[in-house]
Amino acid sequence: MKNAVAILLCALLGLASASDYKLRTAEDLQSARKECAATSKVTEALIAKYKTFDYPDDDITRNYIQCIFVKFDLFDETKGFKVDNLVAQLGQGKEDKAALKADIEKCADKNEQKSPANAWAFRGFKCFLGKNLPLVQAAVQKN
Repeated sequence: MKNAVAILLCALLGLASASDYKLRTAEDLQSARKECAATSKVTEALIAKYKTFDYPDDDITRNYIQCIFVKFDLFDETKGFKVDNLVAQLGQGKEDKAALKADIEKCADKNEQKSPANAWAFRGFKCFLGKNLPLVQAAVQKN
């Protein structure tokens, strides 16, 4: 009986943590961008590229993307992408969250390549951006 109660409590805590994701706002995004640009040493030239959704595959950009994903609780440096959090953040107002989740899962690999975390986060970001640029643009503008 004690084991059943313990299992039930663990399951409930797991459900609670998945549903506890806090949606980020435009202010959160601006704050994360500033902090991540500073810590990643993003240049003005790179910022101009980012504003047009042009993200070069360089170390500065990879660090910047990873930083934002971590600050938004969308990526863990050892476990990878937090798919449910990504669905919650990008799927605001969307009826078909199952399709969105399927698209995210296609891009949220398990890092079979054993890449550094910044390359892993960037790879998933670029994959999703390539498949869903209008959705990402709408989410950024809404935020």
